[in-house]
Amino acid sequence: MPEFKEDIMAKKNGKKAHAVPKMKESAHDIWLAGLGAFALAGEEGGKLFRELVKKGEGLEKINKARIGKIVDRAESLRGDARQAIAKVGNPLEAGMTGAMHRIGMPTRKEIADLSRRVEELTRVVAKSKAAGRTRARQPRRAAKLQSVGAA
Repeated sequence: MPEFKEDIMAKKNGKKAHAVPKMKESAHDIWLAGLGAFALAGEEGGKLFRELVKKGEGLEKINKARIGKIVDRAESLRGDARQAIAKVGNPLEAGMTGAMHRIGMPTRKEIADLSRRVEELTRVVAKSKAAGRTRARQPRRAAKLQSVGAA
């Protein structure tokens, strides 16, 4: 433990030093300084926290505005891209459709239309067959009834 100047001087003079009470007082002052620092940190910490929240809210607003602008720009670019694709795609599609017609190949739309028409015709034929069977059975029953009644 280092010796204080007063302790060294007291030894030389032969007087008993008052170092112990001074050390206690010094230690107590250090303790009080620590408590003060803790209290100040608590007070300033609360103020600092509130200040950080305010700055965070401001930054959040700024960033939301920036993000909104970026989203708007992206949507605008998406619309521009769709228009560009339509400008390139429509003539290309028309050319492909024309080429397919020249070689006699039907388009998807034509195939889908034909498929729907075949399904409709299949239903009509099935109904016609069912109705024809019902009509064919009715005369037989009438003939049976007449032959039973004549006997």
